[in-house]
Amino acid sequence: MTGDLHEDGSAAEGGTDEPAGAEAWSVAERALMEAAIEFYGAAGDVIDLGGPERPRLRRGADGFEAVRKAMAAVEARVREAHAGGVAPERIAEIARIELEMVELILRRPAAAPDPAEG
Repeated sequence: MTGDLHEDGSAAEGGTDEPAGAEAWSVAERALMEAAIEFYGAAGDVIDLGGPERPRLRRGADGFEAVRKAMAAVEARVREAHAGGVAPERIAEIARIELEMVELILRRPAAAPDPAEG
């Protein structure tokens, strides 16, 4: 018999489709992953890959604002994960950003909440 992609057999036994070992992720790690997915989705929405001069940015204030908000959420989740004991290397791995970027986020003072967003 061939091995399942999920060595623990969880998917084969009607379990979740989460990656093997995902159940060991902390709440902060999962929140960081969700924020990163939102950011990459927002970024993808403002990049035109189908034009003759590709890739290029689509011009639109709404799209850029969505990217800005999503990046702010990633930065907040990076800080929360680190405060919760997640190592910067693990944060970089989860968010798919360079370790240097994680370190810059952690050194930079947190932005004050935008009163217009509240």
